[in-house]
Amino acid sequence: MSREHRHLSQPTSCRGQTTLAGLAIALVLLTAVTTTSVVLADQALVDATGNPLEQRHAESAASALVTDSPLTMADGTLSAERVNQTNASKLASAIPALRGTDFRVVVDDDVVATRGDINNTTGTTATRGVGLVSTRSDQISFAIDNDSRGSLDGRTDQLHIDVDPANGTTVRAVTVNDRVVLHRPTGVEGTHTVNVSTYADPTVGVEATGPAPAGQVTVSATIIERQPTRVEVTVDA
Repeated sequence: MSREHRHLSQPTSCRGQTTLAGLAIALVLLTAVTTTSVVLADQALVDATGNPLEQRHAESAASALVTDSPLTMADGTLSAERVNQTNASKLASAIPALRGTDFRVVVDDDVVATRGDINNTTGTTATRGVGLVSTRSDQISFAIDNDSRGSLDGRTDQLHIDVDPANGTTVRAVTVNDRVVLHRPTGVEGTHTVNVSTYADPTVGVEATGPAPAGQVTVSATIIERQPTRVEVTVDA
């Protein structure tokens, strides 16, 4: 009985060894297939661009333009004002990947800088998505009465509020989006600067007292507008 038991256990061991060997072969094949796929993908990228050096320069320049360049601000967005003021010399000086090459930079479908003879059939292009920030001035005025308020068209982080009450009128408080930003029991007058949230368009109101509240409030601000845009860098190395 003991010999029969040993005889029956031998095929189980062989099957285990066979399974392990098969697993090892499968892993080798999987590794080979994965490696081949990566190589083929890299080769396809090179074949598509036709010039791997240009591709590296274009990708590096595109990344730099939206992260650390004369066009970017501290929050990682592009400044429309800086975009409008840039040129090829400034960009090449700040971005190593653009030095010694012909290139073209396009922001929001507008060519903002170009050097050399670049057209739609030459060079290699890399693209990045980024936020574009532009600013404009806005100002409103409204009369002081029992329900005085006015709204700016756009968002901002700072307001300049000029309160000019008529004789006999006391403006005890000024609110922005129903939050008190200026308060004085004896009356708020003159020009004041207040910081506000950029999460909503600001609506300014006043709380005034008097027999017949009158006067004027003027509010001015720099409106901040944000929009998604695309940066394209074409390099002809």
